Amino acid sequence: MVLSNEIQIITENEYAIEFSLFPEETVFQVGLEDLVIGETSVIGSIIKEDQVLFLKDFSTESYTFYIKNNRILAGSLSHYLNFFPGATSFAFEYEAYIKEISLKQTNETSVSLFTSAGQKLYTFNDIAAYESPEHRIPVDLAMTSVEFRYLLAGKITYGQFNTFLIYDLFRKEMVTRNFRFKMLSNKAGLDIRLNGPEVLDVSCKEDRAAIDFMKITGRGVKVFDFYQLEEHREKHMLASFSINDLKYYIHNKQNGIYLTKGNASKISGYESGLKALFTSKYLYLYGRSTHYAYKASNNYNNLYTDGREEAIATFKRPWKTNFFRRFGFFKIPVSVIAAADEQQLALYIGDDTQPLHPLKLNMDHKKEKIVSLKKRKGDVLLLVSSKRGNVSIGTSLHPEEYTLQKRIYNWFHELKNNKRVLQLFKILFILIGRLPKTQNMVIFESFHAKQYSDSPRAIYEYMKEHHQNYRLLWSIDKSAENMFREFGVPYLRRFTIPWFFHFPRAKYWVNNVRLPAWMPKPKDTIYIQTWHGTPLKKLGVDIEEIHMPGTNTSAYKRNFVLEAQKWDYLVSPNPYSTEIFRRAFRYPGKIIESGYPRNDVLSNHSETLASNLKKKLGIAEDKKVMLYAPTWRDNEFYEKGKYKFEFQFNLDNWKKEFGDEWVLLSRMHYLVAENFDFSAHAGTVYDASSYPDIRDLYLISDLLITDYSSVFFDFAVLNRPIIFFMYDFELYRDQLRGFYINIEEEAPGPIVETEKELFLAINSLKDSNVQSDPKFSGFKGKFSSLEDGQATERVVKAFLE
Repeated sequence: MVLSNEIQIITENEYAIEFSLFPEETVFQVGLEDLVIGETSVIGSIIKEDQVLFLKDFSTESYTFYIKNNRILAGSLSHYLNFFPGATSFAFEYEAYIKEISLKQTNETSVSLFTSAGQKLYTFNDIAAYESPEHRIPVDLAMTSVEFRYLLAGKITYGQFNTFLIYDLFRKEMVTRNFRFKMLSNKAGLDIRLNGPEVLDVSCKEDRAAIDFMKITGRGVKVFDFYQLEEHREKHMLASFSINDLKYYIHNKQNGIYLTKGNASKISGYESGLKALFTSKYLYLYGRSTHYAYKASNNYNNLYTDGREEAIATFKRPWKTNFFRRFGFFKIPVSVIAAADEQQLALYIGDDTQPLHPLKLNMDHKKEKIVSLKKRKGDVLLLVSSKRGNVSIGTSLHPEEYTLQKRIYNWFHELKNNKRVLQLFKILFILIGRLPKTQNMVIFESFHAKQYSDSPRAIYEYMKEHHQNYRLLWSIDKSAENMFREFGVPYLRRFTIPWFFHFPRAKYWVNNVRLPAWMPKPKDTIYIQTWHGTPLKKLGVDIEEIHMPGTNTSAYKRNFVLEAQKWDYLVSPNPYSTEIFRRAFRYPGKIIESGYPRNDVLSNHSETLASNLKKKLGIAEDKKVMLYAPTWRDNEFYEKGKYKFEFQFNLDNWKKEFGDEWVLLSRMHYLVAENFDFSAHAGTVYDASSYPDIRDLYLISDLLITDYSSVFFDFAVLNRPIIFFMYDFELYRDQLRGFYINIEEEAPGPIVETEKELFLAINSLKDSNVQSDPKFSGFKGKFSSLEDGQATERVVKAFLE
């Protein structure tokens, strides 16, 4: 029976037991034959509150392990029951508020509820556990009321744990509510206790207040008037405590004494003007540290770190005059803050008893950044500020990541994303865009300038062959530079001086996703938006609710509409898409309903091309190819711009079932592609996420597995089997995006939700002829009727007219 969620049992048998307490690393060993019945044995010391750890019946006796007065003790059950009673002992305190019930301890950690007649109603087991469950007990106490529904019936107290019994007169049941009440500091010696599931009682001599603590907010509520608690008016913080791990503070303000929940830095009126400097032996945090709340000045001079109860430094004020009294420094020994691992330790400011609020520095608090660093032999000390400005310090064991060259690169990268710099870019872009246009220049981008692919590639290659009088350039991200060199494609690196000189002056832009929001379109530029798929899941303003990080529903839709207003032409693959694009993008301009240029190769390919592509990827000629190309999930992310995705079928199981005949190409969406490592499945699973263009993967694939990605609209052109692995179908349909079509009725292949169903579908379809399926043919007639290999020619003719 484990009572504490901090215990970790390592080994146990009838002779001995080993355990540790989170987060400590010390292992405590107990030889059970050494324990004496009726006596207490000391087996170690640790700084924690009194609590039962666990009970265990070792064949003959029930031994109890517990913490009392910072010592870990072991003893027999009989001794445990006679343990010294007191406010923090293991004896429970009971209090019945109505005569219809009574409480009684019936076991070492159990309390039973009885009626006044002695009938046992219910037993609360393991009441000493950190997270004791809440209970509902059907019982009719023959009580009625028309004035109120709930009646406070009783209270069980065990140290910090408070369980209230509440009788529901309407539903005829007893309900429990659990609270963990912990005092953090009490400089004023206030008597603070929970007197109900919503009532906090605070008193000092004649002054007393009963407070509904459930209604307390970060703004605070006055609980005593100015003239009350008069002897404590010269203090700022009188007491602090937590209820279910939410912190509360009782503190003085100008017009009275307040109870406030949450942000202690606002309670103390903290304002930081500190800066950081590493020396050989010390870290100095110097400048202005101001606490301007009532009586808070000069009261919070101690610096703490996570896991240390004592302060690591005190704020020194060299000048005592009023003008300079807020200025000084923390002098922190490097030996105190340097850890052997890469753990970050948060820094806190507090008084001489406890940390109060996170340390902040004088800087921009909108993104995480390295404030200062100190390179040492084999590691680097880092002082880091979070997005909220909270400061932490730690050690990195990778000094190569903090070379001067890399730091300068990171500085330029941060500078490029700065709002003021983006505004400067916009002004520069507008001014250059007013210069005369280069009439024969076309600039292409694909997937945020990171790929040489999709319809922009098809248009580029067509114009290169048929319109040689045009100057064709690609706008690329630095990360894609090697790929564009291999293809021998002329390019401009984004946001460089040559790029700024050419991009705004180009007559034509060809792109398949949105451009950065700050980038305006010059007056005489013609912008061709090819988009990147036939819509299955909802787009733009049709999405009811956005779950992406870094934006909200209204901002996302507004930015989409503003982007669409820049387009002069929008390429549509079929009449179905045309209707949706008009509505979802609020697009009033010209639509080229032509089919997708990127799909021309699917209609015009040769077997020789497919064979050469297989050799290029290192796939044996006799192997069949299965392409897995799922999309991303809006609500699965680490942070803004960083999404996550997990395989929902086991690759080892797939290899056992299909590995002799097939290989699997994994083509992840570009937003999650960097999250995968398939080295353990080399030769069977190929990571094709970074392959320049998915059209090549279509050509060599004999079967497609996807989910909600629009790739199946393109793959259907090849007349090959498609399986829809939609393991989260209802969630995606009903909560995340929703669909434009009835996918269950119109999908050109089976929909499966489990690994077992997926493998059965593969075995069923791997040798089938989908062209004989009327459902497949009907799908192609609706969505692929324009995919005849001439879409690129139609698009180019349309925008060059």
